[in-house]
Amino acid sequence: MARRPRESVDLREVEASSAPLLNGRGADFSIALQALVTSMNSTAVREAILAQSDFPLPGDMPAFLLVNQLIYRTTARPTDMADAIGTGRSNVSKIVRRLEVAGLVGRMPDPDDGRQSRIGLTPAGREVAQRIVAVSSGVYEIIFDDWIDRDFEQLEALVVRLVADLDDRLDHTIEKTSGVRLPRPKRLADELKEVPEPPHASAV
Repeated sequence: MARRPRESVDLREVEASSAPLLNGRGADFSIALQALVTSMNSTAVREAILAQSDFPLPGDMPAFLLVNQLIYRTTARPTDMADAIGTGRSNVSKIVRRLEVAGLVGRMPDPDDGRQSRIGLTPAGREVAQRIVAVSSGVYEIIFDDWIDRDFEQLEALVVRLVADLDDRLDHTIEKTSGVRLPRPKRLADELKEVPEPPHASAV
């Protein structure tokens, strides 16, 4: 016997502020980061970059996302791409095949496992990747147009430090899933150690 649906809950008295469940230290950071990631990963933004970069497979978002991943990796196992682009392993093979037919990716034996192969961008694929990077970089040029160099460099250093610290605490899960070797910025304490001590004044 089918269950009767519950009556609709009246939400007119519910707090309508932004992210009311988040509070305390780091709340604003979490809200801002979620808004940025959600916006940049939205279908609208991805479709715009796909179109503006003149992607050779029009409308093929899975293929576009796979090429975009290879921008940050030298080569990758097709099976590792499944989680990265949000699809099943069986579907990755079909995506890779479409890219191979288009001449954008090629294969090589996996030096760590002879039973598997790795894929990478061909020269034609690199040209497409460069167009994608140019479109994406143009967005950052607009965002940081009125930022002074010092502020941008400080932001970049802090973001790199944040991701590296998270990766260290998560047993390098970020590096494993992204396929990217993250730089490890120098700590202030380490930088201070490298500063030579001033020469001692000679006794009179």
